[in-house]
Order: sequence, then structure tokens, then C-alpha cells
Amino acid sequence: MSKKQIRLLSLCFVLLLILAGGWLWLAFSQSNASDDAKSYKRVVTTTNAQTQVFDQLGIKQVVGVATPGEKQSVPKRYKNLPQVGNHVSPNIEKIVSLKPDAVYVDEALVDDYQKKLSSDNIHTEILNFKTVADLQNSITSLGKAYNKPIKAAEMKHELDLKDTSTKKHPKVLLLMGMPGGSFLAGTKYSYVGDLIERAGGKVVTTSSSKSDYVQPNTEQIAKEQPDVIITMAHAMDQSVFDSFKTEFKSDSWKNIKAVKENHVYQAKEPTFSMTANMNAPKAFKQIQTWLADSEKN
Repeated sequence: MSKKQIRLLSLCFVLLLILAGGWLWLAFSQSNASDDAKSYKRVVTTTNAQTQVFDQLGIKQVVGVATPGEKQSVPKRYKNLPQVGNHVSPNIEKIVSLKPDAVYVDEALVDDYQKKLSSDNIHTEILNFKTVADLQNSITSLGKAYNKPIKAAEMKHELDLKDTSTKKHPKVLLLMGMPGGSFLAGTKYSYVGDLIERAGGKVVTTSSSKSDYVQPNTEQIAKEQPDVIITMAHAMDQSVFDSFKTEFKSDSWKNIKAVKENHVYQAKEPTFSMTANMNAPKAFKQIQTWLADSEKN
């Protein structure tokens, strides 16, 4: 065997060692990652966003799901499972009757469930869907726990949003309406507020609070003169959006720039919601369109 052939064989051997080491490291790291997460044999979801994520991950351990909203639906995989209400009207008795090993609750809604479930010794697991980045992290964690890392990586990639780079930053007022006519102002710390900022807008802040939603300050709103107003409904969306239309005809609103120039938009379900979900890319694109339209004037 020539010296050249010996050197070639030696090089191939070294490359094989490197590749083998790489695979061993990958297997070891994945094993450790799985050890950090925990799966359960019987679980219940308490928001529609959670149900959609569990469905897309292909998790079969779900025994009960959140009751969907008016314009939401239960995935085919879970269509025949018991529905346990939502954070507005959770059916604790139904949840307990399913004897779950864990009930998944949203971090923003944990108080609606945790105290009630702890009295029945039901274990709760908290998921953070506050922003798209938080949702991506939660999907990765669930992927590890239920041995779905590849699908989790695909879903995480689907949620990658490219922030809009623009010299103009339209001022946006985000309003969350409730049945009965009352409403709150969303901040940049809310899910949709975060999308607005990433789309190139500047959320009009009516308070220094870092809460997701705050009491609106009409004097501050008039002073800021937002270019765009985005309205959302916490429930009974048609009634809430009708209330907004009536409100914007009043003297305190009709001189606001966004109202005068007809840049008032309705962020409706299922594209939009209170927390991040798999519809985030579609919602983000819609916000980008609204902001772009406001800049044409």
C-alpha cells in the first residue's frame, strides 16, 4: 500500500471518529434535554391555543380540551373529547371527573384555575403563551416532554417573524372591549401589542404600567392622536364591535386622527386572540397591512 493510500485511509478514519463523536454528543444532549422535561399520561388543555398546539404536536395523552370560542373549533383529533369550559367559565367539576395527571393553564390565566384545582389535588402545569417568543419556547419544552422534538422545531420555525424595518412608526391605539361597552387599552407588553411593535408600529401608552392591559386615559389618547386604532373583543365580538362603532361617533372620539381618516380596524378571532397562537404569522401580516395603509395618507 502506498504512502498516499495510507494517508487517505488515516484521513477517512479521523473523519469517521469526528462524525461518530458528533452523533454521540447529539444523542447525549437530546437525552439530557428530555430528562429536563416531564410528560403526563392524562392531560387537559384549558385554552384553545393550547389545544391547537397539542394537536399539531400530535400529543395523544389529551383527555379533555378547552371549550372553543364562537369562531374557534376543536381539532379533529380531539373532537370527541369532553370540553371543560374556558377561563371565563371553567368547569372544574368536569376537569376533576377526568382524573388528569396534569391540567395545562396559561400563565396569564393561572389564577382562574390553580386555586380551584389545588383544593382537589389536581396538578397544574403552566404554559407561557404571552408573546410569540414565549409560545416558541413553550412548544420546544412540550416537544421535549412528549418526544416530539422534530415537529416542535418545525412549528417553532413556522412562528419565526421578520420584524418590519421602517423609518415611519405609526402610533397605534389597541383597545380590548368587553360585553356591556367597557374597554381597556392594550400595551406593548400584550401579545397583540408586541406584534404591533414588531410590525413597525408604536403602541400608544396611556399608563406607565407594564401590565398587558390598562384603564384608558382619554385625555392622553387625544393628546397622542393615534394614526391607527385596532379593536379586539374579549367575548361576544359582534356586540363589542358594535359598541366601539357607537363610541367612535361621540365627540370625544370623532376628532381622533385614526377615526377621522378611517383607520379603525377589527382584530377578530380566530386570527387574533388574547394570547399567542399558531395564527400569529397571519395576524402579524394583517397588522403590517393595516399600518402600511395608514401611511398612504
